Amino acid sequence: MNLEYFQMALDFIESSKKFRTLDELGVAFHQATQTLGFDHYACVSCVEFGALPDGAVFLADYPDDWTKYYLENEYDRTDRILQVSLKEHMPFNWDNNIIHNGMTPEQSEMMCEAEDAGLLYGVTVPIHIVGAFPGAVNVVGEHRDIDPAAEHAVHLMSVYLHDAALRISKEGKAALKPVAKLTPREKECLQWVAAGKTDWEISGILSIAERTVHTHVESAKTKLGVNTRVQAVVKAFLTNLIHH
Repeated sequence: MNLEYFQMALDFIESSKKFRTLDELGVAFHQATQTLGFDHYACVSCVEFGALPDGAVFLADYPDDWTKYYLENEYDRTDRILQVSLKEHMPFNWDNNIIHNGMTPEQSEMMCEAEDAGLLYGVTVPIHIVGAFPGAVNVVGEHRDIDPAAEHAVHLMSVYLHDAALRISKEGKAALKPVAKLTPREKECLQWVAAGKTDWEISGILSIAERTVHTHVESAKTKLGVNTRVQAVVKAFLTNLIHH
């Protein structure tokens, strides 16, 4: 492995032992993998994303629009990358034949859609740990000309990323904020936002003022601790506050 990449991996591993929040951990991993040539990452447990059970991990920085589209179409149930990661124990990149052999037309279409969203080339590190949900760490970007040594650094860092995410989740479980309590109307408005409706369209559907719809959506964003409508929809999906 390139010594520079190896040192970067070691620095992340050492830092990962000290982080106390998932945000700190995610930012550090994202910065390291960006230096290696990747744009986005995800560290997930292979479970149904609409109702994450205790002990599951979901830590990611993917484009908001793609994440929302992925969840709306329930791609977690057919995602070829996740399917292969459940069977494989060694890291693989997305050009590997194990991805393309046996891929269904629907899965091939999903991969094409991901490429259109800028998720062209990825590296996946399957995670199989006794006593934990199976999972995977994906790093992905728009270019295929990634140094193999950089991919090896990703392999090394990913194992520690997942381990640190599990540790932080367990340590913080007792101190976690309760799941946001949205009002029925806030949930209803977010559900229509997820369907792609504007505030004006939602106001007509629900027979309330457009300004009222906006107020409900903004209130939901505040309660969920997010900055955008898309982030609110994604977080509401993941915490089972709204449904597909």
